[in-house]
Amino acid sequence: MRRARRAVDALGDACDRARAATTVPTGPARRRWLSGSAHRPDIEPDLWALHVRYARTRDAATLESLVARYRPFAEAEARRHYRRGEPIDDLTQVAYEALVLALQRFDPGRSTPFLAFAKPTIVGSLRRHVRDLGWAIRVPRRVHELASPVRDATELLTHDLGRSPTAGEIADFLGVEESAVLEGMAAGGARRTTSLDTTDMPSGLPADQVIGRHDRGFAGIENRTALLQSLDRLSEDDRKLLHLYFVEERTQTQVAEVLGCSQMQVSRLLRTAVRTLRRQMLEV
Repeated sequence: MRRARRAVDALGDACDRARAATTVPTGPARRRWLSGSAHRPDIEPDLWALHVRYARTRDAATLESLVARYRPFAEAEARRHYRRGEPIDDLTQVAYEALVLALQRFDPGRSTPFLAFAKPTIVGSLRRHVRDLGWAIRVPRRVHELASPVRDATELLTHDLGRSPTAGEIADFLGVEESAVLEGMAAGGARRTTSLDTTDMPSGLPADQVIGRHDRGFAGIENRTALLQSLDRLSEDDRKLLHLYFVEERTQTQVAEVLGCSQMQVSRLLRTAVRTLRRQMLEV
């Protein structure tokens, strides 16, 4: 039984070597002293034989041998996509997984070099990982794709102009809308976030005590609401007087001509209307 098994394995290996010899990718070989064309394998015959064997047997040990041979290529692609602040181990793991997936999908019968087939799979997996998990805050794909060109254009224009470029200048350089450039610039802060438990270096206080600030806009909203409600309680003549003076920005003399009275009367009416409006705003 063992002898028969060994014979079957030997026959399978011989078939794999024969198929590998006929399907291995080849390229033109340079010949200095002889005329005519010649071709030589673009990949090591023994390595190609491993591809042929794995395609036939789907053996885990053969897959492990292939992964070991191509591991340096996957690690190099992971380093190419490394960005500061992102764990290189995570990128390397993603590259390994994509390498295994490419090996499982590869068909050596097409006589295509494996690296040409595997590189799009590995690079695509790394880019998706950086886009989806390499940012602390998820940003739209169009913003993510524009963040790097905006950063590169900013560095180039800063060198050429001798100053920091404006968003409009970056938009003209890239040929995009200024609003898209502003989104790309704002996305730079979404890659990494800071914990509220950290200490603010300038003040020495916890970050949650220095990040929050009083928004002055709330007071403006309250004052505007009170003003609108109080204006509704004024008489029609007082609203017209205030509109001519404060909204249309006419002088007291011009207001007097419109109302048909003296400038002194307009001044007195204004003081009375403003005093009434102020008192009603305090009551709202």
